[in-house]
Amino acid sequence: MQRARLKRKGLSPLVATVVLISATIVGGMLVYQYFQNSINKAQNMAEGLTITADLIQLDNGQSLVYVTVSNGYDTEIQVTGAKAVYSNGTISTITPTQDTTLPASIPSGEKNTFLFTASTVPEAVIVQYTVNGQQYQTEPITIG
Repeated sequence: MQRARLKRKGLSPLVATVVLISATIVGGMLVYQYFQNSINKAQNMAEGLTITADLIQLDNGQSLVYVTVSNGYDTEIQVTGAKAVYSNGTISTITPTQDTTLPASIPSGEKNTFLFTASTVPEAVIVQYTVNGQQYQTEPITIG
């Protein structure tokens, strides 16, 4: 019987335990790194732009909407357009004034103000922009 036990081949229980624990630690580190990268990307996207909006009501019922975009990305962005959000829930494209040319580039760390004409008084504005060839639009930004 002793000879049968001596001929068995395999890892000792101690070595097998060390291998399993090492594999678990390495797998956990990989999963942790993946989620850290995902969270950092989401935070960077949220911190990419700072946008403020204000308006002036004109006598003819229209509004002049001022939109200031600060580029917090580490690369240049292009503002391509804007939409107005009205109190009844409708969303429509607003027209840039003669002083505003779109698309407009904003270098990293810089800001620019854009002027738009809206047919009535909007409650919020949505800014459309491009970063590294990808098109985005903001959530509605309250005017005021």
